[in-house]
Amino acid sequence: MDLKLKTIRDINQVHLINNFLTLKFVFHFKKMLERLFKKSSLKYMLFFIAIVSLKNVHSQTLKDSLLIKLRTTQQDSLKVNLLLDIGEEYYYTYQDSSKYYYLKALDLARKIKNKKLEAESLLSVGYYYDTQEIVKEAIAYYSKAIDLFKSINDEQGLARCYNYIGYSFSYLNSLDKSIEFYYKSLDIFKKLNDSIGLAAVYRSFGNLYYDQQNYTKSKEYFLKSYEIHEKQNNKTGLLDTYINLGNAYSDDGNIEKGLFYYLESVKLSNNIKDYQALAINYNNIADCYLVKEDYKTAQKYFNKSLDLVNKYNFKTLRSLLFANLSYTYLQVEDYHKAIAFANKSLEYNKITDWINMNYNNHLYLSEAYEKLGDYKKALENHKIFQKYSDSIFDVKNYEQVAKSETLYELKNQEAKIDDLLKKDDLRKSELRNQKIVNYVLVFFILGFLLFIFILNSLRRAKNKANILLEIEKEKAQESDRLKSSFLANMSHEIRTPMSAILGFSSLLKDNDLNEEKRDHFIEIISKSGERLMAIINDIIDISKIESNQIKVDLENVNVSKALNDIIEIQKETNDLLAKNKIELKLKLPTNSRTIFIKTDENRFTQIFNNLISNASKFTENGSIEIGFELKNNSENQCVQFYVKDTGCGVPQSKFEDIFNRFSQAGDKDFKTGNGLGLSICKGLLNNLGGTIWLESEVGEGTTFYFTLPY
Repeated sequence: MDLKLKTIRDINQVHLINNFLTLKFVFHFKKMLERLFKKSSLKYMLFFIAIVSLKNVHSQTLKDSLLIKLRTTQQDSLKVNLLLDIGEEYYYTYQDSSKYYYLKALDLARKIKNKKLEAESLLSVGYYYDTQEIVKEAIAYYSKAIDLFKSINDEQGLARCYNYIGYSFSYLNSLDKSIEFYYKSLDIFKKLNDSIGLAAVYRSFGNLYYDQQNYTKSKEYFLKSYEIHEKQNNKTGLLDTYINLGNAYSDDGNIEKGLFYYLESVKLSNNIKDYQALAINYNNIADCYLVKEDYKTAQKYFNKSLDLVNKYNFKTLRSLLFANLSYTYLQVEDYHKAIAFANKSLEYNKITDWINMNYNNHLYLSEAYEKLGDYKKALENHKIFQKYSDSIFDVKNYEQVAKSETLYELKNQEAKIDDLLKKDDLRKSELRNQKIVNYVLVFFILGFLLFIFILNSLRRAKNKANILLEIEKEKAQESDRLKSSFLANMSHEIRTPMSAILGFSSLLKDNDLNEEKRDHFIEIISKSGERLMAIINDIIDISKIESNQIKVDLENVNVSKALNDIIEIQKETNDLLAKNKIELKLKLPTNSRTIFIKTDENRFTQIFNNLISNASKFTENGSIEIGFELKNNSENQCVQFYVKDTGCGVPQSKFEDIFNRFSQAGDKDFKTGNGLGLSICKGLLNNLGGTIWLESEVGEGTTFYFTLPY
């Protein structure tokens, strides 16, 4: 049950989320989690973190230098290369920024009609989509790059494209296609006598077979890569390959051989002073001794790894090592230490939030408490373990379906061409037969006229059915479009604060930071965390509303006091009000201090906050006014509240749509936000016994009204 580490291939940065909106949305994120945490894949993740954390320390100065060169250079071809280099630097911290620079490079390369640079830019954009697991888009960009590399006879570029496409198909579990493209790449690199390229493809083959648990073939290709790196004295390549070989031999049951390569990696890590790689190797060595049931030696190496982690503050490794130590003490029946280390691992895992880490720790806790006779805690932890187990199983099923669908779409392109050719032959055959039929129809003209009459009747009925079908199709397409737009916006909304948290957390490792910068970075991290929590809360609320699980706590609320509190908090926290110099006003009726309503004050505040936040996004200047008045009607008495802005207004055709989830007033230009605020307001008011509507004129402003029982 312990966790071993492996060298990185092409694993993209993952933004974690523990709550869900719809089944499709949660599977989108769980699929990325499952890719990281399938068998042995935590090895990929932590070695990637090691590389990225070291990269970030040195990359900011390089980025600044490249940006200065970009502003000062006059040569367009040099600008393209600089844009690609900047995109490469941003890839390790802000992947959306890397895509921005790759696309700018692509546009400029096309403008100056430089096919070589255009192909390189296409390759970079394709690689970005590949790491985001948008495989269909990635292959489309790779294919365009292949055409350009062929047109300029750039065989090295062509070989790199084939290698990347091979990886894309390996992710889709299309092994035949993956191997086909790897061999294409290999043949070209051999022809060019490009040893570095050959080593890269051999490692691709090795990783492909390792994932299939074909350790014999995996070792064969890793050894080929190793021989090239040794000949070139490429220490970084050797370090990676040692770990690859150690994993392959140890997983194949040859523990001694695995230990040999891990120890070689230890020597090299010490030689090049890569202490994070050294900590990873100690962990893997300890894993081998666990398999040999030499728990004392395993503890020794886990502790050596932990010493390095503590000395150099490798926070991301602590949770893993504590989990492995918990498992080790569980084997030697020291259950109290097993519990202590499992709890430490859970505590540190709040930083990294890896689902498999929690999964293992709760299993260890369940087993330890059971052995100590504390069956209540054993049962509690086993239930949590079972929950994670079920989640991972669901993710695995969904991921496989998604991969199959993508692969099916790619294969369908070839099938469609064959279908068109068959249909063309069929049409020619029908034309020949039609001539014969025309001669026969001369003798049966009356029957033919009757046939036409019936056919027209059927066609009219069919057209009517087609019209209804087209309407339903448009509705379905509109729904899919809104969901796609929402998911794209949601991905951006989550990725932005998460990227800020990860990036500035990494910068805090710099011991030379002055106090002012450190406080500034901590403030950014705090605000990003609050923004991410707000998004998650919205997702939880809309999920509860749609599943009728929302709870309300009714109490007597002083309306005047509650609105004054809301105004004060908004003025302090709503940055858009200050930025756009928007005046936030409160209008109260006479004797407002004596008016109380029975409602849920937290939900009441949430509704106003959502409406004020919505108004501030669409108001560039002017004011926002909130207030209320008592309303009497024949059935009952209620309080009517309003939020009025001087913003851009809402077209009347959108009055109903904007209360739907995924929707905003502007179809093509989503404002910052997740598009759930108004939908949540409507759902909450339904549960509180109220209603909501709006009045608006484009260019004049919008007023949202809602009622609550009095």
